[in-house]
Amino acid sequence: MVSPHLSLSPELFTKAFPFHFVFNRQREILQAGAVLERISGAQIIGSKFEQYFQINRPNVVVDFDAIQKKSHALFMLEFIQNGMQLKGQMMYQPEEELIFFLGSPWITDTANLVPLNIKLKDFAIHDPIVDFLFLLQAKNSALADAEKLTAELTKQRAELQRALAIQENLAKVAEEQAQKLQQSLRDLRHAQAQLIQAEKMSSLGQLVAGIAHEINNPVNFIYANIDYVEQYTQDLFKLLNLYKTFNYHIVPKIQEYIRKNELDFIFEDLPKTINSMKIGAERIRDIVLSLRNFSRLDEAEVERDDLREGIDSTLLILQNRFKTKGDKSGIEIIKNYGNLPLVECYPGQLNQVFMNIISNAIDAFDSNNIKNSSIETRSRLKRITITTEALKTNYVAIRIADNGPGMTEAVKAKLFDPFFTTKPVGKGTGLGLSISYQIVVEKHGGKLTCISEPGRGSEFCIEIPISVNRQTEDDISSLSCVM
Repeated sequence: MVSPHLSLSPELFTKAFPFHFVFNRQREILQAGAVLERISGAQIIGSKFEQYFQINRPNVVVDFDAIQKKSHALFMLEFIQNGMQLKGQMMYQPEEELIFFLGSPWITDTANLVPLNIKLKDFAIHDPIVDFLFLLQAKNSALADAEKLTAELTKQRAELQRALAIQENLAKVAEEQAQKLQQSLRDLRHAQAQLIQAEKMSSLGQLVAGIAHEINNPVNFIYANIDYVEQYTQDLFKLLNLYKTFNYHIVPKIQEYIRKNELDFIFEDLPKTINSMKIGAERIRDIVLSLRNFSRLDEAEVERDDLREGIDSTLLILQNRFKTKGDKSGIEIIKNYGNLPLVECYPGQLNQVFMNIISNAIDAFDSNNIKNSSIETRSRLKRITITTEALKTNYVAIRIADNGPGMTEAVKAKLFDPFFTTKPVGKGTGLGLSISYQIVVEKHGGKLTCISEPGRGSEFCIEIPISVNRQTEDDISSLSCVM
């Protein structure tokens, strides 16, 4: 048993850190947390480090000095007995030549607790994973209740509609009931949208990628065969011209058919038609490529990516909203792209941030058209300017500015609050910018700020560190110093 640390006896230390363990230079385990010792299935005290643990991260050999040199890195260990993943930090104690591993299981679903023979009460109260698991459990219960209520309301609505068809003399009463039921259903759907918005954000990439995949196969088939159709058409034209030169004039019925179906016009128009089909197929291929680049479904891990490609894909997807429609002027897109290095990031999530901010700018233009319906306002040139640059602080910056109506200080103060929205009921859930803030700040260690004044437009500035891993390691080092 090792000496007390942090003013705790060894017995209390094992309870405060139920998944910790301590080993010496010979890699012999001298102490283990109460839960870790319980689920080991054998005598873990006195055993070798490598008998019970495998280091998955960082890439380091199982050696006391090698592990000590990486003591400020984030360690991911696999508990060999049951495959449990442990996330934490190695802390070197030079006085007694010991290394402490302080961490906890890396669990993302409460269903995974049972196979590992652990329970929520086994976690330390101060462990943040407990809060996450309790919230996850509450969310799943809420979603199950919402789905049950939705099914029940849908069933009741169907029964009500059948009753209306049978009893026309009760139309007035039935209509009132249907209106109440529809309002209840709208309220329920609104509550559901708030609860599952985060899941929708993550599933958006999967949906887009699936659509792109389904479109891609038939388009590739069409595009690949257009050249053959064009060649076969030319061959048929040559054959018809030869036949026209030598034979058809002796058959009046053929001459009449050619005149009736305007063969000369077909000779002229069919190549143009095929060329238009080819251009259209190429356009669809470009859109599919942009959809796949936007979704980035296969990149759940950190990737080195050119952020400008994600911005371009987002703009292509939204291009229909930039066009002039009726008396409403279009939106001009200005791209001031600077030289950017490849950035370590989650591309699909950042694409969603670009989508949220640009969509909000378009919505602000549309809302301003409704509030100020004058011809001057509706015809005024709308502009969104996107600027990218590399900063000297090992960050890159993406600025998305518009010349829309702008925001008041009161609106800016709540801009990134969950469920805050200035849109009419049913037009927005108020989660887009809140989740964007989480993606930029919490997921990437970056910054998301907004500069805006009423009547002078808005500018959102996204700053992302070039290396997410380096930023994460720095944060862990800072945390270790505080401890």
